[in-house]
Amino acid sequence: MSDSRSEVDPFSETPLEFQQFEGTMEVTTQQNSMEETENITNDLTYAEPLTSVQVRWFYRDGVDKRWIEFCGYDSLRIENAWRNYQSLLSKHDTSNNLIPVEKIVVKGGMYDVEIDKMKCVSIYCPGEEWEIMRGTWYYDGSWIPLESEQSKVIEEVHLNLFQKQPPGQSTSASDTPSHSYKILHTEHFSEFHVDWHSINDVVLHSEYRHSKLMRSVTTKLGFAKTTGYQLRRGYKVLAAMEDKPHDIDHLVFVVHGIGQKRDTGKIIRNTTSFRDCVDWLKQKYFPNSNYRVEFFPVEWRSSLKLDGDIVDAITPYSVLSIRHLLNTSAMDILYYTSPLYGGEVRAGLQKELNRLYFMFASRHPGWKGKVSILAHSLGCVIVYDIVTGWMGPDTRPPSPETQEVLLQRLQFLIENLFCLGSPLSVFLALRTRSPSTKTDVMPQDLCKRFYNIFHWSDPVAYRMEPLLERGYSKIEPVLIPPYGGVDGQQTEQSPPSMSTADQNFSPTETDERAESPDMSNRTVDKGWSLWGLVRAGWNAKEDASTPLQPGQELTQRLDYVLRASLGRNYLYTVAAHTTYWSNYDVAYFVLTRLFPALET
Repeated sequence: MSDSRSEVDPFSETPLEFQQFEGTMEVTTQQNSMEETENITNDLTYAEPLTSVQVRWFYRDGVDKRWIEFCGYDSLRIENAWRNYQSLLSKHDTSNNLIPVEKIVVKGGMYDVEIDKMKCVSIYCPGEEWEIMRGTWYYDGSWIPLESEQSKVIEEVHLNLFQKQPPGQSTSASDTPSHSYKILHTEHFSEFHVDWHSINDVVLHSEYRHSKLMRSVTTKLGFAKTTGYQLRRGYKVLAAMEDKPHDIDHLVFVVHGIGQKRDTGKIIRNTTSFRDCVDWLKQKYFPNSNYRVEFFPVEWRSSLKLDGDIVDAITPYSVLSIRHLLNTSAMDILYYTSPLYGGEVRAGLQKELNRLYFMFASRHPGWKGKVSILAHSLGCVIVYDIVTGWMGPDTRPPSPETQEVLLQRLQFLIENLFCLGSPLSVFLALRTRSPSTKTDVMPQDLCKRFYNIFHWSDPVAYRMEPLLERGYSKIEPVLIPPYGGVDGQQTEQSPPSMSTADQNFSPTETDERAESPDMSNRTVDKGWSLWGLVRAGWNAKEDASTPLQPGQELTQRLDYVLRASLGRNYLYTVAAHTTYWSNYDVAYFVLTRLFPALET
């Protein structure tokens, strides 16, 4: 939480930075609550230092910048390591930097906490790290932690005010009844001050103009206690060692498509967004489930040299920004279809997948879980070719390293391959002159289930089923139902982090096809706009409900389409290609396919 809180709601003295977090703090429910401690504390006239179970550690993720609590098991281990570190700091000269620093493995073996740097660092994904904070004082109601330095000062003042006195001695502070609103002490900070009325009545007052005006009004009206934020000492849920993650049941490697050279952290953010969607759904619809899935971002692009920046050298200076965008995004398609560099791309992704798997296996010996892959756009094509062993029309002999990587193949079995916004069928169609021949798109000995997931408006995505059986061009893809498994329209309130792409469109602009599961009843848009042409492409099948002839049915459906939720403007087709990462219907579909028992 930064110190910049210049904006204030005129109807509240809460800075907007505080307001945006209210009601969003993730909490772990346990039987031991801070209420039990408060009942004891209310009868005391002195304060003692917080115990480890009363302190809670938090991390701030890289997507929406909110403080999220560690589970009790992680928090206790971090707190103990922090106390040991503070003890060493007080006993040694820190100038020589020889103090040993313990790394604490947290979040079920996925991250390391570096207590000296106050960072939570991903073990498997270099570059992914979060800020951490020790929480001791909180805003009542929202339980947002105050910044560490502020909490440290408040805690020192609190202990000095209400420290236990020797027998026969007392202070005016400890003798003050809890119902009195007399100010025992005021501590000033740059943007607020804190008043102590009693051991259990500590109030923060903002120094913003609106807050001062409110205090002035309430004072003139004769109120004994002015407005402010009640502060709470110690977290509302006591940390417990029993509060720990379950063992990992399923690994999902998340593979990006084009454009990662320009922004190497994008796949990390997208994976975090998708993981948050899955976690929210799991807590809401399957709170008693012990299944655990972990998503690993796989960044394969930045390690590839490919042309040695020759393309950049031959790029004219005219419209440089647009050309740079194309060089770092669409150029990946040309690299992959090139007979010179396709093998390097496959080898690079395959090497990274195997590296992550072996790294995980070495830290979890004897692990018996399953592995799936969630790929996007061009990433679907590359993964498919790696799994099936397609070598491509490479004209250049592969380097010894590339050849060795490609002959080692993937060192794990794939349970599911989820393709999002995939152009795979186009690549396959252009590789053979008889794309209508019925063959297995993915042999089950290589991958048990294949899912081709796409949005109606995604201009990059193509169907897979008609490639294998031409009759499926007249059969609608399977409609992915609303998250939660509810038939018909989703009526429950969406989570706070719902994708921007699905939020910012008027209900009157929403494609009416989403209202009915019977997609064959859609009406044809007669307009001549580009968007009309896009929609007409889906509506042109006059006999979409024509049954297949005997023997034409595929053993498993492959094509799954999302409810249309974007506006009618053709510009939204671009957003459709990236909306999968924060789409709760996709997240629910993936979660229930990873763990089919959840749907029962």
